[in-house]
Amino acid sequence: MATLLELAAHTLHRLDPVLDKGQREARTIYGSEGFRVWAEKTLPRLTSSWDIEVTPEEQFDALASIFCSGAVLTYKWQFSPIRHIADGIWELKTADLRIFGWFARKDCFIAVVADTTERVKRHRLYHGYAGAVARYRAALDLDEPKFIAGDDPNAVVSNYSYP
Repeated sequence: MATLLELAAHTLHRLDPVLDKGQREARTIYGSEGFRVWAEKTLPRLTSSWDIEVTPEEQFDALASIFCSGAVLTYKWQFSPIRHIADGIWELKTADLRIFGWFARKDCFIAVVADTTERVKRHRLYHGYAGAVARYRAALDLDEPKFIAGDDPNAVVSNYSYP
């Protein structure tokens, strides 16, 4: 069995978020090889399906910066940046993106697959992507427990706010 740090050295890719000067990383995001390829090759080519000025790549960068900075993740009535799907599988969200993964420990998200909001909803891909995350997680030689069980956002991230 391997620790998360050992996997990060060989299997997972740590996201290097852009943070403000003097700001320290409070939360981390790791990605599978498939997620890394998507972020490098597909994400830069995407356009917003909401006709907003912020591209999906800029939305992802902003979400990663907010998430990794440890800033408060606020659940607003119309939009939540984080949502539990099933069996310890979570979704990080922007207007145009859905990123599926799990929390190996509090404040440590492992991203496995991502897609556009429009495509996920149109093709009803939530179940399939949750299954892909579960299979990827099960195949990793990671020390138990591999994930934080339950659906409480406060159990997986610090500074979660529900107004």
